[in-house]
Amino acid sequence: MKGRQPTYPIHPLILSRTSPRQLSDQPVSREELLALFEAARWAPSFYNQQPWRFIYALKNTTTTTTPDKEEPYPKFYDLLWQLNRQWAYNTSALVVVVSHKWFHMKGDRSYRMANPTHSFDTGAACMALALEGAARDLVVHAMAGFDYDRAYELLGIDRENDQIDCMLAIAKRPPPELREEPRIAPRQPLESIAFEHTYDISKTNNTANVVIRMPTKH
Repeated sequence: MKGRQPTYPIHPLILSRTSPRQLSDQPVSREELLALFEAARWAPSFYNQQPWRFIYALKNTTTTTTPDKEEPYPKFYDLLWQLNRQWAYNTSALVVVVSHKWFHMKGDRSYRMANPTHSFDTGAACMALALEGAARDLVVHAMAGFDYDRAYELLGIDRENDQIDCMLAIAKRPPPELREEPRIAPRQPLESIAFEHTYDISKTNNTANVVIRMPTKH
């Protein structure tokens, strides 16, 4: 991708993955959305626990599980902070990403222990989903800018067992001739994130090129 220069050669799909905010109003089909979750399903996880859960709402659809055929999408959209609502109005699907906190021994559901990598593994599933989206020229944009407390309440998620990690906005992109030049988010140099033998904190650069903004929720 123009403007992205890796230090070492890597697969072009990784470089092409971005989180654009320019969306098309063309709908993403249920089949296209489920294909993204299929990609997430094949992510690696600790002891193959597969702790990821995806709760989604497609725009302009109802299901037999919604009372009085009420469309669930607006309730998902209302969870977003205003900062994200400004660009996500054309999103085809909104997804709440949840990770299950407990490790269960295979064949014995009565025993459990805290899963130390539930969020890490769910992040791996999200990356698989995002790469599949990039391969299909879809927007997959992860967000933390939403009301977590309301999301727990809306979805009836028990904090003891499951953790809401983020939301995803999924949409189609505009035609290539109408796309704006993507904003190239800077990356920290390799020597500040990878260390041989020992961790050298003096080489880290955790605040490089970061502008901290704390938007209001509403």
